[in-house]
Amino acid sequence: MDSSRISEQERRENADPDEASNAIPMGIYVLVACLVVFGAYYILIQPEPLAPEMGDQRTLADLQPKPAAKAGAATGGADGAAIYAARCAACHQATGAGLPGVFPPLAGSEWVMGKDEVLAKILLHGVEGALTVKGATFNGTMPAFKDQLKDEEIAAVASHLRSQWGNSAPAVTADVVAKTRADTSARAEPWKGDADLAAMK
Repeated sequence: MDSSRISEQERRENADPDEASNAIPMGIYVLVACLVVFGAYYILIQPEPLAPEMGDQRTLADLQPKPAAKAGAATGGADGAAIYAARCAACHQATGAGLPGVFPPLAGSEWVMGKDEVLAKILLHGVEGALTVKGATFNGTMPAFKDQLKDEEIAAVASHLRSQWGNSAPAVTADVVAKTRADTSARAEPWKGDADLAAMK
């Protein structure tokens, strides 16, 4: 190339980079060799694996389906904790403490710990208006679950409430919920707080 034809701008340009021919450092070879040796050693010292069907160390009994709950059982297989988390915790909180002045607490609540059929009535039909809980008055609305949950599911969540946050009361059975549903089937509106429920305690 005729250097006399190279412009001033071209003279200021750097040469195009090319691939270096440096050898890989010996330390890298040593590191890779050590990793390969360690991997082989680690595999060799492992105990003989369990049979594939016992890979997670569960027994066959653990994998067998659980028998269906008997008629009248508290939950009928429903998960009260999961139902509570999905439908109740947003208002009453995961701790069952509620929100002061807004949503009543379930921990230590006389309505939760009281008659099982009254708790079933509340869960089935909901509540609106002033309701006294642990000496404090709450004036809000609780939705009805009669059209959303089966008897077994209402029994499960009621039993969950009665066994959490320091509460200790017998489980509510699906039979109690079914009877309460039948006895109050004509009701089409929520209970009017203390006005309807106080006499049922």
